[in-house]
Amino acid sequence: MIVDIEMAYDHTWRHGILRSLHGSEFQGNLPIFLQNFLSSRIFRVRLGNIFSQPFMQDEGVPQGSVLSVTLFSPHFSKILTILPSTVSATLYVDDSQISCQGSGINLIERQLQNAVNKILLWCNENGHTLSPTKSSCVHFCRKRGMHPDPVISIYDTVIPAVEKVPFLGIILDRKLTFLPHVLHLRKRCEKLLNIIKVLSPTSWGADRTALLRIYQCCSFTL
Repeated sequence: MIVDIEMAYDHTWRHGILRSLHGSEFQGNLPIFLQNFLSSRIFRVRLGNIFSQPFMQDEGVPQGSVLSVTLFSPHFSKILTILPSTVSATLYVDDSQISCQGSGINLIERQLQNAVNKILLWCNENGHTLSPTKSSCVHFCRKRGMHPDPVISIYDTVIPAVEKVPFLGIILDRKLTFLPHVLHLRKRCEKLLNIIKVLSPTSWGADRTALLRIYQCCSFTL
C-alpha cells in the first residue's frame, strides 16, 4: 500500500522537527541555529518583473535548501515506530509504503487498517494529512482463482486497488512480473534512440563525442 502525504514539506510541523532533534540529544548552538533557520521565513511570487506582497511561511521547511531534507527525514521517520510489528514499512524521505503478508485476506485487511489508523493519528498530532485519492493499494497474489482485494479506508474513503503502482522509480504489478516496468523503460529508451538518430546524420549531424555525451546525459535519467 502506497501512502501519500499531502504537501508533506509545506505542512511539516516545525516544533515537531525541533522536538525530534531534542529527543536525539542535540545540544549547544546547533538547535538554536536550526530554530532561527526555520523561523520568520518570508517568500514572494515573481511574475516577470512584478513581485507579489511578502508572505510569512508559518509551517513547513524551506524548499530548495540543503537542510530541508536533513531536517524533514528524522521527524517524518518517527512514523515507522508507531506501526504494528506485523506490518512492514519502507520510507524514503516522504515516499512511504506499508505491507502485510498472510494466508487470509481478512487478516491482512485488519492489520493494514490498524496501521493506517495509527498513521492517521500520528498525522493529526503532527500537522500532516493523508490523501486517500493519491494513495493506492496493490494486492500481490499469484492465486489463479477469484480472490478479493483488501478494503482499506482513509477518512471513510476507500483506497483504490490498482493493478500496478510506481514506487521509488520501479513499477510494481500485482503478479510481480515487472513487465510494466520493462515496457516503460523500453518506451523511454526508444525516445532516446530517436533523439540520437535525428542528431546523427553524417552530413551535418553531431560528432561522436557530442553524441556520446547526449547518450550519457539521457541514459542516466532512465
